[in-house]
Amino acid sequence: MLSTVINFFWDFFKRILHYFFGTEAIHHIIGEAEHRIISALTNDEGDLDLNRTGVSDSSVDKLAAGLKTNRTLQKISMNDCNLTPKGVAIMGKAIKGNRFLKEIKFNYNNIGASGVGKIAKALRVNCCLLSIELSSNKIGDDGLKQLAGALKVNKSLQKISLKLNHIGNDGAAILAAALKVNNTLKTIDLMWNIIGDDGAGELAGALKVNHNLEMIDLGNNYIRSDGAEKLAEALKVNKRLQYLRIWRNSSGTTGAEKFAEALKVNQSLRVLYLKGNSIGAYGAEKIAEALKVNQCLKEIDLSENNIGNDGIRRIAEALEVNNFLTMINLGKNNIGPNGTSKLAEALKKHPSLERIYLNSNYISTGGSQKLAEALKFNRVLKLIDLSSNIIRDYGAERLAAALKVNQRLESIYFGCNSIRAYGARMLADALKVNRFLKTIDLRCNNIGDIGAGELAQALKVNQSLQVVLLMNNDISDDGATELAAALKAGHSLQKIKSIFQDFVLTSNHIRGDHAEMLIGRMRQSIQKIDLACNHVSIDGALKLAEAICFNHRAGFGIEKRQEIDLRYNKIDHNGRKKVENFLKMFNATEDCQIKILT
Repeated sequence: MLSTVINFFWDFFKRILHYFFGTEAIHHIIGEAEHRIISALTNDEGDLDLNRTGVSDSSVDKLAAGLKTNRTLQKISMNDCNLTPKGVAIMGKAIKGNRFLKEIKFNYNNIGASGVGKIAKALRVNCCLLSIELSSNKIGDDGLKQLAGALKVNKSLQKISLKLNHIGNDGAAILAAALKVNNTLKTIDLMWNIIGDDGAGELAGALKVNHNLEMIDLGNNYIRSDGAEKLAEALKVNKRLQYLRIWRNSSGTTGAEKFAEALKVNQSLRVLYLKGNSIGAYGAEKIAEALKVNQCLKEIDLSENNIGNDGIRRIAEALEVNNFLTMINLGKNNIGPNGTSKLAEALKKHPSLERIYLNSNYISTGGSQKLAEALKFNRVLKLIDLSSNIIRDYGAERLAAALKVNQRLESIYFGCNSIRAYGARMLADALKVNRFLKTIDLRCNNIGDIGAGELAQALKVNQSLQVVLLMNNDISDDGATELAAALKAGHSLQKIKSIFQDFVLTSNHIRGDHAEMLIGRMRQSIQKIDLACNHVSIDGALKLAEAICFNHRAGFGIEKRQEIDLRYNKIDHNGRKKVENFLKMFNATEDCQIKILT
């Protein structure tokens, strides 16, 4: 009863402040963090987001006091909050006795070894917390020693994130000792630390006896061939680990060879990330041999490995045999026409591959033709990333022809491919026919207003697209207005379940002076309009705000929660204030949360 009364008066007080002064008034009087804490505790919310709010010790005190009786709050995010040592100590005591919190995030707070010691004491007692994130906190090996002691006795924690914490070989050895005892942890994130071969060896020893861990991320450490070999040996024994991420560790061809040997016998691993390990063509050949035998691996990342056409040829041969992979990343591998041709042949009839990444290679018009032929036959692939290649207009034309036939592909990425108006027109023609594509990425091309106009005509007909990315395309007000007109005119789009979620026109030449035409009466539930890095003036920004508010009042399907990104335009401080003041009054009276980023 008391909580209902408090909630009523608090809500009434907030509405008065919000109506007359806007949300900032509430934040000014009690502080944003404290406002969120009171709201979460009095409204029986399940999540509390305090990220980047600069939480004071007094606010942490209020949160800790509320947690003593609160039974609904399950997730707390306190990332980048400038927590003081006192604040950390208060939260440690609060966690110790709480039986309802399931997830807590303390990332980017620089709490150090002493701070993590307070958290570790809480984890020794707490029996309900499932996940804790402590990334970028300068924990070091000394702090990890205290945390590892808690992990030996904790009986509930399933996930822990320790990335960016200066953890070295000694810390890895301490953690490994805890993992030999702990029987609840399933996920450990150790990426962006300073773990070398010795530390990897210690962790490998733990993997041989640990029967619960399902995922370990060792990306961007200092693990070379010796450490990779020890981890590979552990994979031959371990029957539980499903995700191993060892990207950017320079394990080299020897490491690839050892992992390939492990894949031939391992029956539990589902995901292996070897990105940026300099495995070369020889390493790719060994991995390919393993893929012909392995029947468990679902995803493999081999990007940034300088595999080349010879290595890709071996991978393509493996794909003709392997019927189990669902994702392969081959981006940034110096793949040219010959490699693309071999890969395309393998894609024609592959029964399980749903996502393939071929970005940042040397795929040209000829390679595009081969891939287009494969897409006409393929009945499984959902996503193909061809960004940052040399496809150009004629390559886009050939792939557009495939899109008219393909009935499975949902996402295709053409960013940074020197596609101009002609290529955009060919793709637009395909979009008029295609009924399955949900995302098309044409960022950083040069389609201009003519290409934007062609796409606009397609959007009037297409009923499946949800995301169109057109940043950096030399589109001006004319092209943007045509695109907006297509969205408001497409009455058929209003009747389907799919919604056009993002209207992204960043880094073009849009002024926004004709905002009433740009926004018009959009009948789509667009959640975000991105016009950052254009030439929108103060008048343009105000007209955009007025047009969107008009649509809300008229009931034209605009979301109640909506964001318009106008950052990096020609809007000064006074302009920002004008837009903010206009929206304050509208949001208060219409119960909306329209937000314009300036």
